[in-house]
Amino acid sequence: MSTKITGYGAPTTVVTGATRTGGVERAAGDGPQSGSGAPAGDSVTLTDSARTLQKLSDAIAAAPVVDGNRVEAVKSQIAQNTYKVDSLKVAAKLLASDQELPPH
Repeated sequence: MSTKITGYGAPTTVVTGATRTGGVERAAGDGPQSGSGAPAGDSVTLTDSARTLQKLSDAIAAAPVVDGNRVEAVKSQIAQNTYKVDSLKVAAKLLASDQELPPH
């Protein structure tokens, strides 16, 4: 059985002779295999877009939710009474968020 999946862009990675082990598709020679393997001719093709999307997804998942260095810097400035609030920046962001709200 052969299934062709197409997408955007030119293919960049082709995996052939894959077998399914525990619900995960593995390339031939990649990890443990059970049974006699998949029929020759099965393949998976990933586009540049799919690879980029996966890299971005991994980077976002690995990024911290809070910048610890920035938090420590602000805490230190507050403790030393040197933290300055930029009132124009605060006002601009308040106005921008107000404009995003739906009309009443």
